[in-house]
Amino acid sequence: MLLPLLSCVTLLLANSGTVFAQTATVDAAVSRGTPANLASGWIYGIPDTQGQIPDHFYSDVGYRYGRAGGAQLVKPGERGWIWGVNEYKSRFQSALSNYKTSRKYGARFQLLLHDLWGADSTQNSSAPYPGDNGNWAFYDAFLTQVISDIQTNAMMNGLDIDLWNEPEGIYWKNRGVGQWVNMWGRGFHRLRGALGTAVLLVGPSLATPPATGNSWWDGFLGFVGTNASIPDQYTWHLECGAGCDLKASNSTLKSLLSSYNLPNRPNNVNEYGTGSEQVPSGAAWYISRFERYDTLGLRGNWLSTTALHDFLAGLVGKPNAGTSAYSATAGGYWPTGEFQVYKYYHLNQTGTRLGTTGSADGGFDVYATNTGSAVKILCGSKAKTGTWDITVTNLKSLGLPSSGSITITTYEFPWTSQFGEVDTPVNLGQVTHTYSGDSVTWWVKFSSSSTAYAFEFSH
Repeated sequence: MLLPLLSCVTLLLANSGTVFAQTATVDAAVSRGTPANLASGWIYGIPDTQGQIPDHFYSDVGYRYGRAGGAQLVKPGERGWIWGVNEYKSRFQSALSNYKTSRKYGARFQLLLHDLWGADSTQNSSAPYPGDNGNWAFYDAFLTQVISDIQTNAMMNGLDIDLWNEPEGIYWKNRGVGQWVNMWGRGFHRLRGALGTAVLLVGPSLATPPATGNSWWDGFLGFVGTNASIPDQYTWHLECGAGCDLKASNSTLKSLLSSYNLPNRPNNVNEYGTGSEQVPSGAAWYISRFERYDTLGLRGNWLSTTALHDFLAGLVGKPNAGTSAYSATAGGYWPTGEFQVYKYYHLNQTGTRLGTTGSADGGFDVYATNTGSAVKILCGSKAKTGTWDITVTNLKSLGLPSSGSITITTYEFPWTSQFGEVDTPVNLGQVTHTYSGDSVTWWVKFSSSSTAYAFEFSH
């Protein structure tokens, strides 16, 4: 249900009163190209029954990237390669269905080999891993099967292969970096030789963002150059809360690549956001980061078993979601509060991306576009309460005078619960601001850590 308008008005109207120390900026004179929905991807979240979630839930948010491999199908016959080829086939069929759904909407798809293998946290401690005891035959047979299935099912268009997800987890950790990178090199060259360069091979997909002195990053980057197995995208995760920031991880990776004499490639954070950050304010903050740093992003997914394969990673809900009466195959979907953020991001923020900076404290950020007749600004606080400023500079570049007045419309993106229905943003009304010096400033108060806001003004 939507929050009543009157209860929201006291929280925020674009207010030009007190100036606060922390400011995010929009530079109207800087054009950064056409919007491309860089943050509109997610891991799993797609039912294996195609068409179960209606088309518009994908198209409204500009669905761009999917990622899956049949994880957490745990019944006998569904558990992955390590339990036998027939158990692998069920997982592959799940991934194939998700691939077809993704391609229907023009999205790329990352195939997760570790889930096809059966290493999805449901395996036991004695489960085999590639290269155990120096024996690679079981892994080689696995790659042969995967390659055959990709080719037989005409999956090469729009496909990425993620060779192993979060390898620094306990099972690889006990085996060591050396065995993991040798698995990477062996797999990379088999897949590249069989599938060519049209299929992207991505990694290392570490849970740890790029970090100096990290043995997993150092081991990987030191290996791939000498082994000629440099990934087509550098991938990692941002799911560590306050310690995770794309600004820092991109900068650190750039430094690491230089030190290992490796080329820059596209960056893809193929899981982002903790569960508590998956609210409208967190979504808007991450969107702002990915757009500024021209990095692809896929939302993390904090559900499990059959629910992992549902809900578009938190963007939709349905009857009995999160209860004992939940049905994985039921329909009746509705949009959540986060869905409305991604819908606005895709459908409303068209035209040209504008230059932006986030607040110096890292807690507040903005994403802005110029449609040609209006500036539209989405903002979020990374799931925090507080008050920050927004300043828009170089208003003359929009055809506005260097001083005068601007009328700004404010929209609120509420959040009711994880699966709570929110059918539209709330229009909080308009405020007219006087300004001078070719810029305008107003403050944004987040009384709720969950809520995001958007501001629009014509020119």
